[in-house]
Amino acid sequence: MRIYPYAFPIKTAPSNRYLVDQSNQPFFWSGDAAWSLIAQLNLKDAGLYLENRNQKGFTVIMVSLIEHKFCTNPPANIHGELPFSGRIFVSPNEKYFAHADSVIESAARYNIVVLLAPLYLGYDCQDEGWCAEVKNASLTDLSTWGQFLGNRYKNFRNIIWLIGGDTDPSVVKDKVLEMVKGIRENDKVHLFSAHNQPETMAITPWPDETWLSVNNVYSYDSVIYEHYKKAYDHFPVKPYYQIESAYENEHNSTPQQLRSQAYWAILSGAMGHIFGNCPVWGYGSAKKFCADADWKKEMNNSGSVSMDYLQLLFRSRSWQLLIPDFDNHLITSGYGTWGKRDHVASAGTSDGNTIIAYLPMNRDVTVNMAGIHGDKAKCWWYNPSDGKATEIGIYATSSDHSFKPPSSGDWVLIIDNDSVKFPPPGSEALINAQKIKK
Repeated sequence: MRIYPYAFPIKTAPSNRYLVDQSNQPFFWSGDAAWSLIAQLNLKDAGLYLENRNQKGFTVIMVSLIEHKFCTNPPANIHGELPFSGRIFVSPNEKYFAHADSVIESAARYNIVVLLAPLYLGYDCQDEGWCAEVKNASLTDLSTWGQFLGNRYKNFRNIIWLIGGDTDPSVVKDKVLEMVKGIRENDKVHLFSAHNQPETMAITPWPDETWLSVNNVYSYDSVIYEHYKKAYDHFPVKPYYQIESAYENEHNSTPQQLRSQAYWAILSGAMGHIFGNCPVWGYGSAKKFCADADWKKEMNNSGSVSMDYLQLLFRSRSWQLLIPDFDNHLITSGYGTWGKRDHVASAGTSDGNTIIAYLPMNRDVTVNMAGIHGDKAKCWWYNPSDGKATEIGIYATSSDHSFKPPSSGDWVLIIDNDSVKFPPPGSEALINAQKIKK
């Protein structure tokens, strides 16, 4: 079992560009959509899922605390326990939440943060979520629900709150804010993010809310990097991540598309991304969205494996120091066309020791080698589909140099200050592989 020795809870870094743990170690956000984990799985199967995701380097899972549609017998969990024993939002069922607690605690043992949605509203405020029930509830009901949440989970180490869910919350905004207020009255520790309708950021409906500490991008745009730039440029600065885009086995996605939306994010200043697979996110309960496949087998499909290669690559370099090269100062030719899928995203670390560029397709690129400190640079190709690094050579930084990928497909170019003696990109040398007690 891999362990990333983060000291929870997570907090924002002084720069507000990324998150850190309690020892100020940068937290790389490698996320997985696990919406129905609490409601659909027993503890044994939840543990099977969490161990699999830990082995693939995932550090965040996105989960609904109370499920409205995507489980076998909604809103009851796998044991038949309803989240509320009486009136919705004011009568929490202890047995239901005891199971939820156990799942969240199990995630902590695998050093995984739970991005926890306490009130998933549902796409377009329809029956996938709790929007209708929120409309029918009172402000006091939602305040009571928030106070329960804040009091119950204030001492859990591995939570970030996720407000809303797949819709514009404006129609129930006053009640959602009452819930947030109730949480914050008891929970002074955990960060907050939000999940709204597609083609928005977390802050879009909440521009002036001080509780919203973590921004994100939700988009199905084929050139999603345009949205990433908007999130990076937003002021005041907030750390951001890609919360949702095409999932594996949904929206006619391709393996390269799944990789590009993740690499584009991090090289555009994001602190990470969330991957998704159908049927994994619903654990077989979302047959409308994907084939009736075995979620346990799907956990090892190519998509999540390639996300492991991605996190290994960035964790083998100082990813938290990367500054996006939106103006093409580093990649001076061959960078493709802004607004097209051939766009080459690149970034360099603020210390001048590393340049990383993602090439969505095979093409020659020219690099301004002066972007690297020192007299010489060691250069590598990294194959994002199999995680293999190939040394290209060592070149002087006194002049530009052109690079051609070794074969077709997407590639990652890494250029390092040779004097630093970095390990090969994606090397496990920097990964602490200690075993943790189950």
